[in-house]
Amino acid sequence: MENIKILFGKKLKELRKKNNLTQARLAELVNVDDKHISCIESGKNFPSADLLVRLCDAFKIEAKDFFEFYHLQEPNDLRKSINSMVKTLDKQELVLAHKYIRTFLLK
Repeated sequence: MENIKILFGKKLKELRKKNNLTQARLAELVNVDDKHISCIESGKNFPSADLLVRLCDAFKIEAKDFFEFYHLQEPNDLRKSINSMVKTLDKQELVLAHKYIRTFLLK
């Protein structure tokens, strides 16, 4: 699995671009140097709790939203994660998972 700092950085960049913000403008909104935003986006740094709160305010999101980045993971990492989850399912859960996959993914 990719490092959480890298995934967080990808999520921050995704949100910043979605909101049509430059790194400089976002840095201004959250009161940090734009180089710090760059370092977070590249996975070199991780924001402090205080900065995380300011980022949430800037994007009008909850902190948990910053940690929803399954869609940013590499396909092989996602496959490994899914395989790991499937291995722990009991028969009833496995039948239900199969039903969901067939219904929603294999049209």
